[in-house]
Amino acid sequence: MRGNSFFALLAGAAIGVAAGILLAPDKGSETRKKLKEMAAEGGEKAREEADKLREEMATLKDMLSKEGSQLKEEGKAAILAQLRKLEKALSGYEDDIEEQVAEEA
Repeated sequence: MRGNSFFALLAGAAIGVAAGILLAPDKGSETRKKLKEMAAEGGEKAREEADKLREEMATLKDMLSKEGSQLKEEGKAAILAQLRKLEKALSGYEDDIEEQVAEEA
């Protein structure tokens, strides 16, 4: 969403400036020179913004990857804790089950 707004703003500004230059009372060669310079500046600004966006995305990707790994480890620990509780609860019944099996045999 942020990228779309930026490019819309950039396009609007470029159109406004281009219209202003085209309507200015300069020679054609001067107008073309100004347009060429403005296009170069606009391209450079667009590249800079794209680079910033790439850096932000890489940072976000790293952050999400680290948080995902942490959540995975926390999940594993919680499951192991529950399994230990279950094992402890079932260990009390183990003797009863062995006795019932022995009685039936």
